[in-house]
Amino acid sequence: MSQRTVSSVLVLATILTTAFAQGGGPPDGGRGGRWQRGQRGGDAAPAKLECFTYEQGSFKSDKAKDADPGYAIFLPVGYADEANKDKKYPWAIWLHGFGGFGEFQQGGGAQVLDQLRKADKIPEMALVVFRAPGSRTTYLNGEAGGDIEDIIIGDLLVRLQEKYRLKSDRASRALMGVSMGGMGALKIAMHHPEVFGAVAVHSAAILPVDPSDLPQNYQRQVDMMMQRGGLAAVFGDPIDKKKWAHEMPLSLAEETKPDVLKGLNIYFDAGTEDRYGFCPPNEQLDKVMTAQGIVHVFTKVAGGGHAWSSPKMKENLAASLQFVGASVTGKDPMTRPAALRQDEPAKEPAKEPAKEPAKAGEGK
Repeated sequence: MSQRTVSSVLVLATILTTAFAQGGGPPDGGRGGRWQRGQRGGDAAPAKLECFTYEQGSFKSDKAKDADPGYAIFLPVGYADEANKDKKYPWAIWLHGFGGFGEFQQGGGAQVLDQLRKADKIPEMALVVFRAPGSRTTYLNGEAGGDIEDIIIGDLLVRLQEKYRLKSDRASRALMGVSMGGMGALKIAMHHPEVFGAVAVHSAAILPVDPSDLPQNYQRQVDMMMQRGGLAAVFGDPIDKKKWAHEMPLSLAEETKPDVLKGLNIYFDAGTEDRYGFCPPNEQLDKVMTAQGIVHVFTKVAGGGHAWSSPKMKENLAASLQFVGASVTGKDPMTRPAALRQDEPAKEPAKEPAKEPAKAGEGK
C-alpha cells in the first residue's frame, strides 16, 4: 500500500477516534466558522428556497438503539398542490460525513439543489438527508446506534414512501454521500444493487481491503475506535478480515461480478488536494472497477479538497445531482453533464469488457 494511502488510513482512524470519544464537531473544525462544538447541526431550516420546501421528521425502527432515526426532506414546490395529489416523485438519500446531519445545508448543498432545479438542470425530485440514531455513524450494522445499514434499506424506505409520495421502484431511487457517508453509500449500494438505481459520492473514505495494512504503531487508536465506537461487535476483536472486507468498497469491487451491479449507475470523485489523502485510494477503486468491467464514472478533481472544505465541492455536487437526476428519470447518466467542469479532460466512463466470440459448438 502506498505511503499516501497509509496516511489516509491513519488520519481516518484519528477522525473516528475523536468523533466517537468526544462526540464533538467535524474533523475539519468547521472551516469558515460554520460549525461550533455543541451545535445541533441541521435543526435550523435552510435559507429560503425557491424550488423546494423543507421539513424534518423521525420514525421508529426496531433496528435502532436508544434513539429514533430521523431525516430532513426537500420536496419540490408544488408537491402539496391539488393538481399534483396523485403524482409520485423520484428521490435520493444523502448520507452525511462526520460533519453531522446539518452539513448538507450548512455547507451550501441546499442552495446547489435549488439552483439546479431553478435552471431546470435536474428534474422534480425529492432529496432526503438521513440522520442516524446517535451523533455519529460509520453506516454499519451492529454499531453503537444500531443496525444502520438495515435501517436505511428497510425502515427509512418504508416509512418515507408511506408518508410521502415517493416512487418505490429501484430505478427512481438513488443513494448519495460524502466522506464517511460516501464510503457508506458505496458499500450499501453495492450490497443492495436491487434497491438503488444510482449511487453518487464525494471524497469517499476508501480504506484498504486488508485491515493488517493498518500500521501496528497506530493500534491504540484503532482499539479505541473499535471499543468506544462499538465496532468490535461488528468486526471482532481482533479484526476478522472477512468481516472487514465485506464492508469495504475496494473489496466489494474486486469480488462482485459486473452482472450483479448491472443497472446501478455509479459516480464518485475525489480531490487531488484532499487533506486526508483519499484521492489515491479512490483512484485505486476506479482502476479496480475498470479492470472488473464495472461501469462507472470517476472524476479526479484537480485542486479539489476534502468534502465540504473543498473549493470545488459545490461544483462537484452540481455534477453528481445531475448524474442522479438523469438516472432517476430513466436517462443515460453516464454522459457527463455539461456543468461538470474539471481541469483535466473528461474520460469516457469505464465499460464492460467485450465478450469473446463463442467457440464452435458452444452456446447451442
